Amino acid sequence: MSAEHVELPVHEARDRFSEVVNRAAFGGEITWVTRGRNRQRAAAIVPAWVVEAYEQMLDREDARIAEQHLADIRAGRARTRSHEELWAELGTEPTQ
Repeated sequence: MSAEHVELPVHEARDRFSEVVNRAAFGGEITWVTRGRNRQRAAAIVPAWVVEAYEQMLDREDARIAEQHLADIRAGRARTRSHEELWAELGTEPTQ
């Protein structure tokens, strides 16, 4: 991956969109899209593998949290409720 990070105002990113996407896809470049007078970062165009790796990291974290919750239930540190109990607790009924 390129260590280079580019910043472009949104109008330049729009005008050079195809080029910026190709630089991300084939060169690993990250382009920060900025907006406003202070050129605040609003978005980024990144190689797809960056987002895929991020999604995998989130999936692993979700699985870890789910495993912890299951362990808490099995160990009696947490309890479960049926749908009926939940709806009664919320004072409403499910919509069909």
